[in-house]
Amino acid sequence: MEILIAEDEIQIAEPLRKNFLEEGHHAMIAKDGEEALNLIDKIQFDVIVLDWKMPKVTGIEVCKQLRDAENRTPIILLTALTQTSNKVQALNVGADDYVTKPFSFEELMARINAVVRRYNYEQEILDFEELSVNLLERKVQTHSGNIIELTEKEFELLKFFILNQGTVINKEQLIQHVWKLNFVPKTNVCEATIKNLRKKLEESTGKKYIKTLYGEGYLLIAE
Repeated sequence: MEILIAEDEIQIAEPLRKNFLEEGHHAMIAKDGEEALNLIDKIQFDVIVLDWKMPKVTGIEVCKQLRDAENRTPIILLTALTQTSNKVQALNVGADDYVTKPFSFEELMARINAVVRRYNYEQEILDFEELSVNLLERKVQTHSGNIIELTEKEFELLKFFILNQGTVINKEQLIQHVWKLNFVPKTNVCEATIKNLRKKLEESTGKKYIKTLYGEGYLLIAE
């Protein structure tokens, strides 16, 4: 999973990041709410762990802004506040769960897995124009019922494009999220996979779905 840790206390954030890495996940740290919002605008995270009281923009305000913008990424709020009214406030602004400090990593990981499972169940089917993507069965078909056979990376590319529709996505983002690399390899594997995906989608629907914006990246369209 791609996890964002928005926490200004480095003695909490850094051990969390290391624990997530040991569990096989990729984690990034934002030191305040403003930095968190900037990262969320650029990267599609699977879950966001937000500290309630952060500098510049609080965790509660970050959560509210994301939900107002219809960003449904699972959010877990961390706080030392223990009153029921605080938990109610967190849930009312759109947090998926609420963990009080101090907490064990095992508890936090269990809660993350629970909210991500719930989110994935709700997001089982992704639709874009004539395409329907079943995330559980990893199957792509047109609304008329034609099955489109994709490789694993082609499927992940299409999924990432649909989740970020309306946004220009650069090569670095695709390499990071689809190939899980933190560097851009000296090959054309990304371009070749996009070319093959384009061809399969066009052959099945008669439409072109991925537009290259030279010098910027790629945009999911249907024309």
